[in-house]
Amino acid sequence: MSSPPSPAPRKPDVQNPDAGHVPMTEELDSARWSLPPVVPVVVAGAVLALVIGVYLLSSRKPPTSTGSAVRVVALPVHIESKGSIAPGQEGTIDQNVEKTDSVLVNILIDVKNAISKPMYIKGVAAKLVTDKGEYTDDAAPASDYGRVIQAYPELAIPEGKPIQSESSIAANAEERGLAVFSFHVPREEWDKRKLLQASVYFYDHAPLVIDATPLAAASDATLPTKVTK
Repeated sequence: MSSPPSPAPRKPDVQNPDAGHVPMTEELDSARWSLPPVVPVVVAGAVLALVIGVYLLSSRKPPTSTGSAVRVVALPVHIESKGSIAPGQEGTIDQNVEKTDSVLVNILIDVKNAISKPMYIKGVAAKLVTDKGEYTDDAAPASDYGRVIQAYPELAIPEGKPIQSESSIAANAEERGLAVFSFHVPREEWDKRKLLQASVYFYDHAPLVIDATPLAAASDATLPTKVTK
């Protein structure tokens, strides 16, 4: 006679994990609680930085123009003008003296058209930075250049002609021109300048900014002050 079958072993009760009562050993040792590997994160970051760098380099457009300052001549001018006011009730005339100081600056610059089509000049401006502030001025019109040099022959630079607004520079060509500016500062402030810049503005293109500070610092760049009374 066969023996009765033995009872099947009882399976242990499986309890759902309680997130609020995770054993400390499981929290520290289990892989599911560990931080993500560091190496893949670093590699992904490097790849992303490389992609961004390539995009920025490929999207950067080359400059449409280049240039440099060739020579700077600065003439400090001190003017004392005497005038009279209408006689007062006592019949006296008060003689007054008006004093003005300025610095005329003539800059010879080279401008190179770096593209394969003509570029049109809109205008030329300059910026002077000193300890007391920043000053800007537009270049005197090319039609007035002769009169300026006639009044102040010391300011002349014989190597070029004045830059004309609305003129063009041929494709891949280079042009040399002069621009005269006037800054209402005394010589003492001019001598302590920090920056002298000339900017050539074009139609449909970014301006060309030229640093003329080193040339302005030359020993023969600033002429003796011209005094007129």
